[in-house]
Amino acid sequence: MLQQLKFNGEVVVVTGAGSGIGRATAEAVAELGATVVLVARTLSALEETKDAIEKDGGKAEVFVADVSKEDDVRALRDYVEAKWGCCKAVINNAGNNFVSFVTDLPTDKWNELIAVDLNSVFFMCRDFIPLLLKEKNPSILNVASTFGHIGFPKMPVYSAAKGGVISLSRQLAVDYGAQGLRVNSICPGPTLSPRVKGHFESGKTDPSVTLSKVMLGRFAQCDEIANVAAFLVSDAASFVHGASILVDGGQTIN
Repeated sequence: MLQQLKFNGEVVVVTGAGSGIGRATAEAVAELGATVVLVARTLSALEETKDAIEKDGGKAEVFVADVSKEDDVRALRDYVEAKWGCCKAVINNAGNNFVSFVTDLPTDKWNELIAVDLNSVFFMCRDFIPLLLKEKNPSILNVASTFGHIGFPKMPVYSAAKGGVISLSRQLAVDYGAQGLRVNSICPGPTLSPRVKGHFESGKTDPSVTLSKVMLGRFAQCDEIANVAAFLVSDAASFVHGASILVDGGQTIN
């Protein structure tokens, strides 16, 4: 099994790779031997991730893109196809959040968050599935959230989008499993990413309210989510398909 966790230079595309769970996941799959294509909107953040990976002996390439935009995703797909011809896995991690009651939620903010949290997953899957099907034992991992399973105060658009990610992942598993493409979603619980820390520091979210629902009594670190993500796109998870994996410290059993 340990050998199956390793990659042999195969290409893994990670969106939202500039920070948080995305960066930690990129570092994890690179440590296992993948060539990682780092995707995000900010070049400086991607270069920091690339430097960290290469410092540890890994391989990474940078591609600046806004994956909520079809043209950017198509350009990313064309780049991967031209350079490698195929890819082993796509990890759709890019996302954002906005804390608000639905009655106070502006339409433009709803559309913006649906675009980055849900539409981006659709664009990435649609454009990359043909490349994935050229590889042996390919997979897609879509990063959803526990909020796609449960309700939480003032999270209407995020919960709706992440619920959509879970359902889309399940549907793709139905449609492409027979061709050998595994599709799963991962649902992190409360994780101390820079974005979450920012919510706490802004006072928009009370960390004690969140922690009261987590049975382990603490927040996850980004690498705790990344370790599960790396496993799910490796051949060690070869019979995990159509699953929505909760990595939440027991948040959803409360």
